[in-house]
Amino acid sequence: MLERRGLSHVSNVASVASGPPEIVGDRYLLGKSVGAGSSGTVYLARDRHSGDRYAVKIREAHGREQPVRFIAEARDMARLRHPRLVPVVDAGNDGDLYWFVMPFFVNGSLRDRVRRTGPLSSAEGLKTIFCVIEGLDAIHKAGLVHRDVKPHNVLVDDDDVPVITDFGLVRHVNGGVPYRTRTDQSMGTPNYRAPEQAVDAANVDHRADIYGLGATLYFLVTGRRPGFLYMVDESDATMERVDPLLRPFILRCMAYEADERFQNARQTAEEVASVAQRIGRQQGRPDLGSGWMHRFDRGGGRSLWDRFVAWITGA
Repeated sequence: MLERRGLSHVSNVASVASGPPEIVGDRYLLGKSVGAGSSGTVYLARDRHSGDRYAVKIREAHGREQPVRFIAEARDMARLRHPRLVPVVDAGNDGDLYWFVMPFFVNGSLRDRVRRTGPLSSAEGLKTIFCVIEGLDAIHKAGLVHRDVKPHNVLVDDDDVPVITDFGLVRHVNGGVPYRTRTDQSMGTPNYRAPEQAVDAANVDHRADIYGLGATLYFLVTGRRPGFLYMVDESDATMERVDPLLRPFILRCMAYEADERFQNARQTAEEVASVAQRIGRQQGRPDLGSGWMHRFDRGGGRSLWDRFVAWITGA
């Protein structure tokens, strides 16, 4: 699909400087901007053939340059088919303007959700973060490190299920792309990036995403961003708002040293399911957390029976 639309060639360039066109791909009518970052600008769009709404991310090249990271982002999102990851459904370029198309999520991000309704309960926070871990597991198994896990980059679908987006800072652990992060380069979002990523983003591994995961859960259950200088510990006054059963998990995810964190997504998922079960027993919800690891091992998919049980139990 990407090659068909002209994405077979692949350099980081600035975003659209002259303003967006009215239409891209001779199909997607662009509306207002709904987000912008280092890798491009996202616009709400409507398919003029079907009338469906989409989110279209665009970036402009200059001269002979081509947006290497942008094209790699589109390819990564297109090939990683997983229910906890935002898919790319179309992509291409109109001359020097490169673009790709994603579903539009009317509910916005986890950050938007907390701003609308306030912090999540411990149980809801764990249920939400477990879905994010499922997506991270698929990313890590593909040899990628997301490097920008935060509430802003987790969208919420129509079924209130979180899905990870924005692969603009992804690191390809095994190479395979014609660009490389400079050694000693800082990259990522302060408050959510791991300490090692702040000083050498080129060499971080999947444990940097585990840090971002813990920082995201901290935000979900407190409504506050973590400390800028990696000072989330038992002395953090905001931690008093966090369920005591939840604190050790957050602190381990956000350990300063990568070796002290959970070492992979599955280990992290197992702990989340275990903590959820303990909290569920306290709240008289014995089904909370049950079946989560079964779903994890199924790649995030759920059978009709699984969905029926979740509907009955509220799990």
